[in-house]
Amino acid sequence: MTDLRKPRRFAVRLVLLWLATLGGWGIAQNQQTPQRTPGVPSQEHPSAPNSPQEDADSVVSDKPITKAEAKTLFRSVDEILQIVSQDTGLPIKHKVKRKLITRDQVERYVEKRLESDKDAQRLQREQLVLKKFGLIPSNYDLHAEFLKLLREQVAAFYDPKTKTVNLLDWVRPELQRPVLAHELTHALQDQSIDLRMWFRAGAKDNGNLPDEKEQLVEEAQAAREGVAEGQAMVAMIDYILAPSGLNILKAPDVANAMRASMSDGKNLPVLAAAPAYLRESLLMPYAFGFDFERAVLAAKGAEVAFDGVLKNPPKDTFEVMDSDAYLKNQSVTPLHIPDLDKLIGPDYERYDFGGMGAFDVYLLAKQYVPGKDPKDYYPHWRGGYYLAAHAKSVPKDRIALIYLSRWDSPEMAEAFAKMYGDYVPKRYEGANRLPASCPVSSTGPECSGRQWDTSEGRVFIEIRGDQVLVVEGLNDAVVARTRASLF
Repeated sequence: MTDLRKPRRFAVRLVLLWLATLGGWGIAQNQQTPQRTPGVPSQEHPSAPNSPQEDADSVVSDKPITKAEAKTLFRSVDEILQIVSQDTGLPIKHKVKRKLITRDQVERYVEKRLESDKDAQRLQREQLVLKKFGLIPSNYDLHAEFLKLLREQVAAFYDPKTKTVNLLDWVRPELQRPVLAHELTHALQDQSIDLRMWFRAGAKDNGNLPDEKEQLVEEAQAAREGVAEGQAMVAMIDYILAPSGLNILKAPDVANAMRASMSDGKNLPVLAAAPAYLRESLLMPYAFGFDFERAVLAAKGAEVAFDGVLKNPPKDTFEVMDSDAYLKNQSVTPLHIPDLDKLIGPDYERYDFGGMGAFDVYLLAKQYVPGKDPKDYYPHWRGGYYLAAHAKSVPKDRIALIYLSRWDSPEMAEAFAKMYGDYVPKRYEGANRLPASCPVSSTGPECSGRQWDTSEGRVFIEIRGDQVLVVEGLNDAVVARTRASLF
């Protein structure tokens, strides 16, 4: 079982992206003249790079850093850990192990993780679902491109399995220090709540959960990744700003510049060339997590924003993307999920299942209506999930789809249905729009339906009150059972 965000989840557990360093470049353009931070020696807070226009090549070197530089970098781990602990309030319970590694070691580590990680193993399988939603091109090799992205973006990382922060021998030491502030925040989180267990959010080792539980776990996992990365981004920016006597609350313009730089990617050619889905999925925990943590910090202070949120994390991506919902404890009630296997059998068998949260709606809006603000849609999300299925009589590379979503009003249900429907001809070449009606008769209120004939079967969108049902490629009998069960 999976959802649309699994590639991002694997990346989040693996490394800190180059985005952190890019953010430092953006901040350098906005910093005031450095001043000594009270009680902290200024040399412990190295300045950001001189120019925000530097490209990624200027960050790395063909030659490894010197032994003296490595020794100084190792010593800075303890210094930066102390600074981050003071900033976040997360206690230091023991020293953090550190290790200097080469580019080859990092690439072997990434490849090994891709081979062994359960989420990564599903990448090949998930390509069909992502292509079905139109989020990646039909000929896109997700595994290969994802590997390129990870190789491009590694910039020091904390490994919760070995409890070690890994430093890179080919990256300039002064640029690794701000990244260390980020990664050592993860180390402190790990010492407080055991990150590996916390990230699982109740998931079992074998991954076998009923659909009702699976949709909750997926969203909880995504929300927790946003918390972990958001806290680390706050600590990193505070570390960079400290020589000026500032932090993110005292310097909102600088924080906003940092937030804007997260979606830039101009120094990351592989990321810039990736489909919008992959770029946004990788950026999500850093960008929206930062927004969430900054809002909680401003409203409740550091104790709640760090330790408090770790102990009481948001339940789903909706609460991360709308911090007021979290602060006011306005949780979204999950949709009830019937026995989907019974619903589609015996002609079809399950291929994949996943929750469709607020961030998934953000991804769809980014792809389907790139000229509009995704905020026109995702704040109105109130639940969703999908089931991908195989017909036993068609090629294995063709799947059918059920996608149910709920919204905060019938008007928003209509708006989402229109957005989704308008993109159908772009997903299915030669799709033929049919008269607006339901494909099968039913009792109850009249439905508002849209239909298309496509090369992969009928696409049907029905709006019923505040809910939208999408059915693609299923026969009439299964469509009838689906409508009767879900409505």
